[in-house]
Amino acid sequence: MVPSKWRPKSGKTELAILPWPLGEQQFLLVLPPTRWQMLLDRLNEMSLSDEQGAVVERVIGGSSAHLKLDKAGRLCLPEELAAVAGLRKEAMLVGRLNKFEIWEPGRFSENNKGNEAVAAAAIKNLNL
Repeated sequence: MVPSKWRPKSGKTELAILPWPLGEQQFLLVLPPTRWQMLLDRLNEMSLSDEQGAVVERVIGGSSAHLKLDKAGRLCLPEELAAVAGLRKEAMLVGRLNKFEIWEPGRFSENNKGNEAVAAAAIKNLNL
């Protein structure tokens, strides 16, 4: 079940889900409609002859899914997306402000060691 704070504020129930990072596929990145549209807009700004842009469109287009939340706010992940993220029995939802990630708990623990120190250093660079 997706926590209400991560559900689209627009009332739309569709979320874009893609294996992330591209090429590594460690987890599933879940984007609300506005963030998905932002990604599409940026890709549309690229020239049709831009080969890198074409590759990105192919990879994202071929690996992403658009899923609707049910009335209880649940997502039903397709088997191929769950397999890419290593999801079997348990999944961990990790918030990223206006988007979230779906991780296999063991992968998350392994990949996020020391992240608090990285975040602390990044916050200092923001000069808040």
